Amino acid sequence: MSVKNVERMINSGAKVTLEETEEGTVISILPETKSWQTFALGKWLVVWLFCGAFVMLGGYKELQGDGRVFLLVFLAFWAYFLFYATRSLVWNNVGTEFIRLTADSLDYKRSWNDYGKVRSFDLATIKNLGVVNYDDKPFAKTYNAAFWTMGGEMIGFEYIGRKIAFGFKLNEKQAKDIIKRIEKAMRAVK
Repeated sequence: MSVKNVERMINSGAKVTLEETEEGTVISILPETKSWQTFALGKWLVVWLFCGAFVMLGGYKELQGDGRVFLLVFLAFWAYFLFYATRSLVWNNVGTEFIRLTADSLDYKRSWNDYGKVRSFDLATIKNLGVVNYDDKPFAKTYNAAFWTMGGEMIGFEYIGRKIAFGFKLNEKQAKDIIKRIEKAMRAVK
């Protein structure tokens, strides 16, 4: 199996929609995973849950001293991966990113089935808007594009000394199209 085939198999994508409203342009970014990917992640999560429960129930009673410390460290890693896998599965099913471009601001919301906080950014204060560069980090690029992760932000900028990134699982063309819209809104402010 070639590297390209493996990448195609593990990668997920995003569906971008645009809507013009009275308040401005609303860009929605929805995760787009294949049904077998969602099924595989759900199955993995169930197996991971049972394995961790089995280790917890069976191991803690029998172990003494350093064995218990090892078990607690193991369970911390187990809980970490359980949390991130669950978060990814939920995001792939109900998550949406919303970007609203108004006359003077960019509003961003990471929505979990309508729950989420809107963060507003003054368009005049945004600096260094562009595509997030993963070229010097091939592992990070591949890992963030995988269906079992929630990451893969493709659009980034600096805002009052902070780095802001969004646009999960976008391909480069989608990211550049959204950036053009944001730049157009920024030019209108200046």
